[in-house]
Amino acid sequence: MSKSIDSKAKALRAFFAMVFVFFVVVIAAIPFVFDSPPDTVESIAIEAQEKIENTAEFSSLSEAEQNDLWIQSRTIEATNVSSPVLSDANQLWVLVSASLVFFMQAGFLCYEVGLARPVHASVVAIKNLVDWTISSIGFFLVGFGLMFGSSLEGLIGTDMFLLDGTFGRLIDNNADIFGDEISGGLFFLFQLAFAGTAITLVSGSLVERTTVLAYSVIAVALAVVIYPVYGHWVWGNFVNGDNGAWLAELGFHDFAGGTVVHLLGATAAFVGIAMIGPRIGRFGPGGEVREMAGTSVGMTMLGVLILWFGWWGFNGGSFLTFNGSALMGIIVTNLAAVSGLIGAGLFAYLFQHRYSLNMKLAGGAIGGLVAITPGADVVTPLGAIATGLIAGVIYSYGNDWLLKRGVDDALGVIPAHGFCAAFGTVSLAFFSGAGTLERSRMEQFGVQLLGVAVCVIWAAFTSYAVYWFIQRFFGLRVSPAEEMTGFSLETTQWPYKLTEETK
Repeated sequence: MSKSIDSKAKALRAFFAMVFVFFVVVIAAIPFVFDSPPDTVESIAIEAQEKIENTAEFSSLSEAEQNDLWIQSRTIEATNVSSPVLSDANQLWVLVSASLVFFMQAGFLCYEVGLARPVHASVVAIKNLVDWTISSIGFFLVGFGLMFGSSLEGLIGTDMFLLDGTFGRLIDNNADIFGDEISGGLFFLFQLAFAGTAITLVSGSLVERTTVLAYSVIAVALAVVIYPVYGHWVWGNFVNGDNGAWLAELGFHDFAGGTVVHLLGATAAFVGIAMIGPRIGRFGPGGEVREMAGTSVGMTMLGVLILWFGWWGFNGGSFLTFNGSALMGIIVTNLAAVSGLIGAGLFAYLFQHRYSLNMKLAGGAIGGLVAITPGADVVTPLGAIATGLIAGVIYSYGNDWLLKRGVDDALGVIPAHGFCAAFGTVSLAFFSGAGTLERSRMEQFGVQLLGVAVCVIWAAFTSYAVYWFIQRFFGLRVSPAEEMTGFSLETTQWPYKLTEETK
């Protein structure tokens, strides 16, 4: 047993050593890759103005390129990017929203620690720090560029890595709807918080049985490939209007990440659960479900409230402006959460003998929040209530349905972020306000189904490949002894020798 633990510890140290060396090399290479300082907003505005004044060159550009130049030229008074000034309420609102979405990491931590068994509470908390660290670095280095850079045939972005050229841009995400532009750097922070949310879902579903090394590898893959590539297919035209994001061009509608964030993360989590298997003792010889008491119901409910609060920024901030539309987006978000809690609670009380009622109340609220996310900009208030009620029922039924089939999803990630996300994505075709979508309701329903299917297939195949790699070379699961008694990255043995001089 000790040899096995020592070998895993050595593999863990080797992995982190390689990651550290990689980041050092990349950072050291930055001055050689970028041999000139990044453009400022002012210099880009001047260059844009010169191109506009060159009539022949300007007339040869596409309409989208001409619009980009007009937007850039209006920032001639802007300050240098090295010391940006938030000059209006829209900029401030997006910054506040990004902070709220980041604060959701604390909500996930409380939620996961509350539902995990006490012996695993510390490592669950550490994993939440690890996923934010990995998502921050990976999305900065590669992920943001793959997601929003200049498109290669509508499949992946090809530039803006390490934020090259990002700060000189103003994001004009359909200004007729969303209002004024926001800075590229601020847009990056907002999207970074989204990426962190997708990644943290995996840690929740695989709690108590996955090694930190295995989780770190899947987190890297999600941050730099799985999440940004699918995100490019849906949102790739946000920064560059000429990008042919192929799902977006078909009319697929995912306003704030129902599929891009939640369904993708839940699918990766399901694949991991299927490969790793249930926790020891979760199911009896005949398949009966055995309860595993969590650390604290109060901690779990605190996590739900923090997530609920953060979702106001998740959906409201996705408008990229502070106006009536953003406020309505927050209102329908709250209505869906309330309705989700009611739907899940009533279904569990009336039809499931109140089994796991506390968890279903919490999960129902989250399921309602997830379900409204893809359509928070188009679903009516009454539609939000219907969405939440149905999502709550889906959560309660889905949670027990998975348990009957031996699927040990410790935190209910799959029913809340998977089933409810898929439902919310397709149902917006029917619960949206009249005229808010370009296609007929049935046509939109078909497009939404396609987007959901593509998300599941992409996330399932790519995450399976990563899990297979981890299992082949490192191992996915902790030892039975570590699973039963808990495990930690630290040691309590003092590693240094004391001499007479140091005593």
